[in-house]
Amino acid sequence: MDAFDDVAYYLAEWYLPELTERSVDDMVAKLDAAALTVTGEGTPVRLLVTLAVPTDEVLYGVFDAPSSDVVSKTCVVAGVPHQRLSADVGTRIREQPAGQVAERPAM
Repeated sequence: MDAFDDVAYYLAEWYLPELTERSVDDMVAKLDAAALTVTGEGTPVRLLVTLAVPTDEVLYGVFDAPSSDVVSKTCVVAGVPHQRLSADVGTRIREQPAGQVAERPAM
């Protein structure tokens, strides 16, 4: 059984003036490192995707975790507490565009 089988999705939001590609990269690196730390302590959490909207000065992050408390802890450990957290978020994250079939390697 995968450690991430019993998780829900959570949407964290940060409002960041002067949002840049570099500041997003730095924040994602901090969140990824914190997720590894929290997971290493026995509670699985992953940052799945981020979405930056510089014109609105907002960064969104979708996490999977067993509870919102775990996401909050991860953000605090990263040094970037979220300003808002929404629970039980529905996600549709595709690896390739709809209608395309992934090629399978030859055996």
